[in-house]
Amino acid sequence: MFDEFGALVITWCFIALLCGGLIKGALGVGTPLLTVPLMALVLPAQTAVAIMAIPVVVANLWQASQANQLAAVVSRFWPAFFAVLAGTYIGVAILSTIDERALLLLVGIVVIAFTLLQASSYSFNLSPAMEKPAGVAFGLSSGVIGGVSSMFGPMLIVYLVSVQDLNKNQFVGAISFLYVAAVVPWALILYAFGILDMRLFVLSVAATIPVTLGLIIGQNLRQRISEQRFHRLVLLVLLLSGGAMLWRAFA
Repeated sequence: MFDEFGALVITWCFIALLCGGLIKGALGVGTPLLTVPLMALVLPAQTAVAIMAIPVVVANLWQASQANQLAAVVSRFWPAFFAVLAGTYIGVAILSTIDERALLLLVGIVVIAFTLLQASSYSFNLSPAMEKPAGVAFGLSSGVIGGVSSMFGPMLIVYLVSVQDLNKNQFVGAISFLYVAAVVPWALILYAFGILDMRLFVLSVAATIPVTLGLIIGQNLRQRISEQRFHRLVLLVLLLSGGAMLWRAFA
């Protein structure tokens, strides 16, 4: 199966997957944003997307299970979890009728504007009373946007960086828990539509090896990153996500 790819292609994809796991381990976000474009330089874009199906499920289940006080994370963010599930179903259902370009353009602008606001002295913070209602709103919007475009992350990051008293390890645990509600249905949808066939399924399973290796390295790096630097790096990923949305809107 691997014979159809040259050694350079396999090496490039291994490095891309390793880097994707590393950023996931360190920040809890950013894997498909980094890995899919890199692999798409040497593989068809649809193949690059399908190969990420199993690694992102495994990575998020792992990080969610590794979260400190997982029960507290579930208790705090379960409304957003179920909202993501519902939003994903809605997004897929309206995929054939919605104007994806207009949606990506609007959300990309909002994400970039929010990132710049958070980086300024006028950062936005949710009060504890608004945390769960906002989680439903952001989770639903994340699911709808992800169901249409496969970009689930930006709205979830926007939500979690606005939550008070969430340190870097709690952030990673929370976003991995919420991502599970997005990536498991996403992987099943890829399979149902025949995009993730048996050949790509095997490749996707193999891709979990470099992603997991990067994940372990990234988790060790996270312990050496200060809370302030972690917050800045997450905002950088969010800014890149908004830029990726605008790029896809105009591409």
